[in-house]
Parts: sequence; structure tokens; C-alpha cells
Amino acid sequence: MNFLTAHWPAIVLAINYIAAKIDSTGMLDVTATEDWGRLTQGGHNTEANALLYRVLTTGTTMAGWANDATGLGAKWAGQAETLKAAVQANNYDATAG
Repeated sequence: MNFLTAHWPAIVLAINYIAAKIDSTGMLDVTATEDWGRLTQGGHNTEANALLYRVLTTGTTMAGWANDATGLGAKWAGQAETLKAAVQANNYDATAG
């Protein structure tokens, strides 16, 4: 718990930074195209959005552990559900299954 308490402000900053890149599609728009060693990274790719979903749901859990009273847990949980729905709506091909 000491680790979480010590790093909570940085965790909040990081999660809010990346979540701010969710655009009008409801999905993360990756603007740095070679930010972690992969070519052709960018845009509304499913992989980055899946990772953000996990970050938001984990952040929700950590907010509870940190006894965060600012509502971040609820905010991130809502963003995660919106993101999940947007990825399914924009990237799922029902015809292909």
C-alpha cells in the first residue's frame, strides 16, 4: 500500500493523460505512431484500446485501494464501459464474427 500511496499522484496523472486522448468516436486515438517499438501503430487500433480498457479498469480498482474520494474510480469505470462499447461498435464485423 505504501507504494500505491507514494505513487498515486503520478498514476492519476498518467491515466488522465491517456484517457484525454479518447476522441469523439469514444475510442483512444493513438497520436504517437512509434511510441513503443511497433511499426504502423496509431489511430483507433484495437490493441491500444484494449490496453487502455485494462488501464481504466485497473485504475478503478486502485482508486478504491487508495481511498480516493474524488470520484476517479467511478469516472474511470464509466470511461472503460464507454470505450468497450465504442470498440465493439467500431471494430467488430458481425458478418465475419
